[in-house]
Amino acid sequence: MSFLLLLRSIWNIGRTRTALLSQQVQHLLLGLLRPPTKHRMSASCSMSVFCFLTEMCEIARPSSQLSRGVKRKRGGNNEDRTEEDEPTKIPAIVQNGLYIAEMFAAHIARQHVISFIVNNDYIYIWFCDRETTIQGAAINFVQDLPRWLVLLLIMQRMGYDQWGLNRVFEPEPGFSGKVMIEDAQIDLELDVKSKERVTHFGIRGRATTVFPVKSEALSGLQRDPCFLNESPELVAKLYWPEETRQSEPDILNEVYKIAQTDPDVRGHVPELVWFRKFEETSTSKIRVALGLKDADRAEQGSRVLYIIVFRKLIPITTLSGEEFIAAWWQVVKCHRALWKGGVLHRDVSPSNLMVYRLRGQFMVVLNDYDLSSFKRDGPRGLERTGTVPFMAVNLLSPAAIAGKVEHVYAHDAESLIWVLTWVCLRYEKGMLLSTNRPLEEWLKMDAIRCSKDKAHFWSAKMGDMCPSGSHKTSWKLIMKCFDGIHSIYLPSGYRKLTDESAFQLLLEGAMLEHESRRRTYT
Repeated sequence: MSFLLLLRSIWNIGRTRTALLSQQVQHLLLGLLRPPTKHRMSASCSMSVFCFLTEMCEIARPSSQLSRGVKRKRGGNNEDRTEEDEPTKIPAIVQNGLYIAEMFAAHIARQHVISFIVNNDYIYIWFCDRETTIQGAAINFVQDLPRWLVLLLIMQRMGYDQWGLNRVFEPEPGFSGKVMIEDAQIDLELDVKSKERVTHFGIRGRATTVFPVKSEALSGLQRDPCFLNESPELVAKLYWPEETRQSEPDILNEVYKIAQTDPDVRGHVPELVWFRKFEETSTSKIRVALGLKDADRAEQGSRVLYIIVFRKLIPITTLSGEEFIAAWWQVVKCHRALWKGGVLHRDVSPSNLMVYRLRGQFMVVLNDYDLSSFKRDGPRGLERTGTVPFMAVNLLSPAAIAGKVEHVYAHDAESLIWVLTWVCLRYEKGMLLSTNRPLEEWLKMDAIRCSKDKAHFWSAKMGDMCPSGSHKTSWKLIMKCFDGIHSIYLPSGYRKLTDESAFQLLLEGAMLEHESRRRTYT
């Protein structure tokens, strides 16, 4: 802390007398230019350190200097080459973003990444977390060398957690083993190197990571007889939801109440074993400290780290043929019952449909409620709900992205149809096709482009599509479902339906016809 106070005093002097700052830094270098000791600054100083760095940047060169750099001409025979002759390069900001995403993906529960962009003599500090990115103004490390040296000294003495690493889940880089959540006395043996681990590559957002976990404390808890999944294996879900949203544990409590009285829900929802919210990780804290947010509205858009431990499930994509259709229809009925009960799922995708075995049969589970909401409250937060390749086309329009389109039951019903189509085209006998996977480009498209491609798919491309061999029995069902979708996208606009009408038109009618055809064939 004394080191930080010394730097702050130097900074205060420098704000009024730059020359005096240079003298102070020279004396500082004589005493402090040595390898850092094992005594690092405490975690409580982390926020103060970054605030100091940002203050230091703010009176340096303005951000507009990033565009003022002049490229030096190459020597030799290439002296007269113009910039137009230079090979196309990835912009520095894009490169920086990719590096940041890689650093986030390499460490579970990483809280932030500090990075730099250098343009000629100017260097920009970037602070990235799961909410957004904060960029400091430029420092000219040639003309403002003292300030740059002070920055290097600070970074030299920054601790493990001040670089954004989470000591709870990763006491040291590359850690995979047992950790203890001290205040809850819960032991967790993390298997982050498992092949079953599902991770996230990106910067902002929920950044969901799922991996197997073992726990003596949690395995010893008494089982609730309402849950039918008998698997002893557990998985942990680490993610960063928006603080203003209803939490997933709160949503699941309401789901469990519905399951007690509705047979379409009982046995078809995930079993939450334990959860913990890490209040100290809120992304609002740094923004309040820097004056970027008012304390009264700090939670708007901010994110916080959660861990939830569930009973292990199996992806629905491992099923094929009539077994898959039966499981998909269980999801349809569970989703419909929850919607009637006031719980809106709002994020139907293949990864959120899971199964488990019960007495030789597969039971399907509608999973992942971190984007769900209560009908009585409406959605909260700023995040658009859904996974683009499976969202209703009406929700991919510019107006919907801006939050001007109400999310209705017909939208989730359409998502269920897109999931059915996706699995039938891309999976063969429970395995993802290794080559020539249809619709692959949808995973890389933005909402607007995906909307156009989806409309083209059902109007022109469906006739040329061929399901995999193990899913051929599903194709007539899919075609019938798309007849319903055709009828709600009219030249005059989106046709509004009641929830019951949407269920009958898009899902129930097609399924009844499929069942009748199957009985006749049998």
